[in-house]
Amino acid sequence: MKALTYLLRKLIKNRILALRKRPGLMILYIVIFGFMILSMVYLLFADNIETGVDFSDPRMIYLIIVGFGLMYLVSFANTGLSTGSTLFTMADVGLLFVAPISTKKILLYGLVSSMGKALLASFFILFQVVNLRMHFGFGMKEILALFFIYAVMVFFGQLVAIGIYIFSNGNPQRKKLVKTIIYVSIGILLLYVLWINNREQISFLQAAYRLIEEPWFAYFPVAGWSMMFFQGIAEGILTYLVISLVLFGVFSLLIILLLTAGKADYYEDVLISTEMTFQAVRAAKEGSTGVSVQRKRKVKVREEEDAFLKGNGSITIFYKHLLELKRSSRFVFINGYTIFLCAAVAILGYNLKSVGEGTSYIILGSAVYIQFFYTVMGKLKDELTRPYIYMIPEKSVKKVFFASLTSFLKHGVDGFLMFTTMAVVGLQDPLTCLFFALAYTASGALFVSLTIFYQRVLGGQPNQTVQALLSLFLMFIFLAPPIAVSAVAAFVLPDALQFLVTLPFTVYCVLITGVIFATCGNLIDKAEYSGK
Repeated sequence: MKALTYLLRKLIKNRILALRKRPGLMILYIVIFGFMILSMVYLLFADNIETGVDFSDPRMIYLIIVGFGLMYLVSFANTGLSTGSTLFTMADVGLLFVAPISTKKILLYGLVSSMGKALLASFFILFQVVNLRMHFGFGMKEILALFFIYAVMVFFGQLVAIGIYIFSNGNPQRKKLVKTIIYVSIGILLLYVLWINNREQISFLQAAYRLIEEPWFAYFPVAGWSMMFFQGIAEGILTYLVISLVLFGVFSLLIILLLTAGKADYYEDVLISTEMTFQAVRAAKEGSTGVSVQRKRKVKVREEEDAFLKGNGSITIFYKHLLELKRSSRFVFINGYTIFLCAAVAILGYNLKSVGEGTSYIILGSAVYIQFFYTVMGKLKDELTRPYIYMIPEKSVKKVFFASLTSFLKHGVDGFLMFTTMAVVGLQDPLTCLFFALAYTASGALFVSLTIFYQRVLGGQPNQTVQALLSLFLMFIFLAPPIAVSAVAAFVLPDALQFLVTLPFTVYCVLITGVIFATCGNLIDKAEYSGK
């Protein structure tokens, strides 16, 4: 056990020492840590302040926890049915799997390491401290409870994926049984919500509240257990807290016993999933869409298709991106993400029409917030890991523009379809929805330019977590002024001109995007291809 403790200690130490060679990342981590400290300090002082305001319904947070629980349950179960999950890295495979150390100790090392990563992944909750305090009145114990239960959900989800993989690997009947259980369970929940909605003639949101208030729902795996834990903390119900922890603990123990049961150990079961995870991460860094087995197949060459785009120089990057989009979706810019946005706007708009016009602005703000996370994985970042864009003998700004063009068009199509849906359900008039679509498109362009900005500042390809956090920080800085101006415009403009409320936001985003492209568009001229 001393060797494993030494390995953990050295890994943490080396990660910290490696920051000396990357001062940009060190500054970023310091800023993030500073925000966390400020959030905790605010929370400590806010706990002693009586706000005297009516807080939002805490069931909204319960419902969000349930949503995360269901999402992780389905996603990790699907992972377990395909490649499985893992508690280890390829470095662990090379160092530990061949070492003369007990398999149970190595498993304990993997569990501790995985739980630590899950805790780090839940740090983003601390950035929501102000919102949770102002709108729901949550204090220190509720914030820490959210922090803890999110980490438990991620950790338990990994165990579920491993358990399902061991149980069903190589057995089609068992895989079919697991799929049936999961999808029938989710289907029952959806049918129950629809039944309540139809029987009592209430909104889908109220029907969802009724679902999570049912006593039996608290015992639904992951989603119900997580909600019961947080509800126990928030409402001071000790029984809920104990039952939730017991359920997580008992089922975690059963999966661990499954890992160590029998004559064969778990090495062979997790080795393939570890290798697949490693290859997937490497493929993501190289800009590939996934891991696949090379097979011989016929290739159809269609010279006549999109011939006007082939051309020479930078436009070939745009053409390549179009072909990649065509392979993933028949409708090029319309994919599952677009359908999800339109469906969400239709459901929310239809059920919240009676609340007021402010609902449409909340939907716009939420869509822009989700758009940010979708944009940081854009095409430009992938192109910078390949040598081709550096070899085209044209200006850097032109190459960067064409490498980003599909992202611009994608945001425009998504915005037009999403807010057309809003107009169809009657939440806003068509003219206002048109300006909403323009605002959504402009914010997408700004997020693409922020990708260029942090690539230019950091001078490399930071990992996904770092680039997401840095972009989130930049988003708050850049979007604060136009949001403030648009808020003022909402009070100043007469009713007949309310459709222009988002115009300052749109103009600002377009101008800042142009400035960033003009000042940081020489990104390729100032960088060297590293393949990372």
